[in-house]
Amino acid sequence: MTHNFFWAAAASLVAAGFWVASLGVAQNSSASAPGDSGEVLYAKNCAVCHGAGARGGDRAPGLANSRGLRSQSEDQIAAVIRTGIPGRMPPFELPDSELKTLAAWVRSLNISAFDAKPDGDPSAGEQFFFGTGQCASCHMVAGRGKANGPDLSDTGRSLTLGELQHALDDPAGAAKIRSSSACPPWAWCPQNKWALVNVHLRNGSTLRGFARNQGKHDLQLQTLDGRLHLLEEREYDQVSREETSLMPPLKATAEERRDLIAYLSRLGGAAGGPLTSEPDPISADAIQQVLNPKPGEWPTYNGILSGNRHSGLEQINVQNATRLQLQWSYSLPSSELQTTPVVSDGVMYVSAPDQVCALDSRAGREIWCYTRPSDTASPSGAQGVGAAGGSPNRGLALLGDRVFLTTSDAHLVCLNGLTGGVMWDVNMPDSPGRYSGRVAPLVVGDIVVAGHEGGDGPLRGFLAAYKATTGQLVWRFWTIPRPGEPASETWRGKALETGGGATWLTGSYDSETGSL
Repeated sequence: MTHNFFWAAAASLVAAGFWVASLGVAQNSSASAPGDSGEVLYAKNCAVCHGAGARGGDRAPGLANSRGLRSQSEDQIAAVIRTGIPGRMPPFELPDSELKTLAAWVRSLNISAFDAKPDGDPSAGEQFFFGTGQCASCHMVAGRGKANGPDLSDTGRSLTLGELQHALDDPAGAAKIRSSSACPPWAWCPQNKWALVNVHLRNGSTLRGFARNQGKHDLQLQTLDGRLHLLEEREYDQVSREETSLMPPLKATAEERRDLIAYLSRLGGAAGGPLTSEPDPISADAIQQVLNPKPGEWPTYNGILSGNRHSGLEQINVQNATRLQLQWSYSLPSSELQTTPVVSDGVMYVSAPDQVCALDSRAGREIWCYTRPSDTASPSGAQGVGAAGGSPNRGLALLGDRVFLTTSDAHLVCLNGLTGGVMWDVNMPDSPGRYSGRVAPLVVGDIVVAGHEGGDGPLRGFLAAYKATTGQLVWRFWTIPRPGEPASETWRGKALETGGGATWLTGSYDSETGSL
């Protein structure tokens, strides 16, 4: 599979609408005839700027295969055509019927592969992907496969059918398609986070891999063995980009190609719930890195599982703390920040409500960001205390190549640490209610323990533990017993009916006694 799936679209449009470089561009004066098709209306009114066939011109970018337009409805596109964009595009006073026809035609140029529903057998395509096609040797889908290329879990929604076919048939050509109109032809484009490069180190050795990001004085490189190398300029003297893609053009029969496209087109994001297949187990080394972190590592909310937040590092002390200076800053789009960053192997993971970003801890440069869709539904009817993203997030937990977070609607989500792709996503409550998750999970061995807030709802509080590999529930402890359960007799009157006992603060673990 191509390493440029997420970067293969044509130039995105400013304000998800239509951009015109010159304020003096006039509308096409050619009169429209009743019953003109969308293509004819486009040629008369839009092609002078946006080019023939909506492929772009010297005044404005193309409108076909546009990431900015793909998420827009026909009504939203029509509104932009009618009202224009101040300073960029004049309004077009078209009759309602023509406006609707033109908007529908533009929308048709950007329909996702998921909505196109191409012919083929998705089940057979899935077998090819994970079998003879060897696609999963580089790509991951919903927690299955490898992370040595983009996560493809939402490929169907992120690409048009044409883009998908192009990416399979000509990966090198797809890699050259620019993903942002803000990237001029002469510039390095960090939007392609899977550009294949060779890095010559000052010690004489060479590294080959993907430039996940690059600044003037730093480089975030993922080598082909799946390791991240966070390099500073003093460590390398040359970065040369390869013109090809690591992936060769698809070699398959016509039937296999059709079925593979059908399978990829139906990938609309990781499905909710635990994984049904068991991936590789968590390694003993990964578990030890959380239980006994190396100096400089901070893999959990409190640094170490005992919860005392003590660091044995001595370079910064009371004598020199006043001389500390700002090295970099990074802004998260939320005012509800209560997070403690976690760090492993030089990568810092920071969180905001329903968002996680992986940063080079030395340079502050972003490697990837994950944002949970605000319209994600909770199967059991659990509801966040506020709108998605409105509940503060206190932090994350790390285990090997996995990053865990709780969400504003009380889900526990496992992300891949290299790509930010969703490996699994489970709803923690087992009954409807205004539950919310803001607690940083706690990793103990190969399980992840998480709680919730909302005890003033009133709701019955609980802690839940899940398998780190699959998200399958291991156990649930209720902080409020039901009538007849042990200790229920200690509750007076109707106190049990009131609920409470929310578990919104990250706990600790005693390795000697094995107790939380």
